[in-house]
Amino acid sequence: MSDPAAALALSAATTLVNTMATSGWEATKALFVRLFRRQGDGDEPAAELERAAARVVAAGEGERAERARQSLVGTWQYQLQTLLEDHPDAEAELLEILAGLQSPEAGQHWQQTNIARDGGTTYAAQGGNVIHYSVGQVPPVPDPGDHR
Repeated sequence: MSDPAAALALSAATTLVNTMATSGWEATKALFVRLFRRQGDGDEPAAELERAAARVVAAGEGERAERARQSLVGTWQYQLQTLLEDHPDAEAELLEILAGLQSPEAGQHWQQTNIARDGGTTYAAQGGNVIHYSVGQVPPVPDPGDHR
C-alpha cells in the first residue's frame, strides 16, 4: 500500500477511535459502517464498531483509556488499509468523511441558557467575552505589549 493511503488509513482510524464515547459517535459510526459495507460483511462492521466503542467507554479516563484507544487505532488502521486495498474507489468517500468530521463545525453543538429573574440582569456570550463595568468604574487601559 502506498504511503499516502497508509497515512489516510491511520488518520481515519485515529479520528474514528477518538469519536468513540463522544456525543458524535452515532453519526460517525453510521458513516464508517456505510464505508465498510463495501466489503459485503452485512451488519458485522456495526457490531465490531460497537464492541470497540464499548471498550473505550469501559476504559474510562486517563492512562487506561489512552492505552485502549491506541490499541484500537492499530486495529482500525488495518481494517481501513484492507478496505482501501480491496476497494481503491473508497478513498474518495473516506476523504469526504474525514473532511466532514474534522471541520470546525463538526461535533460542535452550542447551547446556552441565560435566565434573569426578579429584575436581575444577565450578561453572556458564546465563544467570546463579556466585559461589564459598573457606573462610575473606569475600565483599565490595555497595555499595547500585552498579547494575551
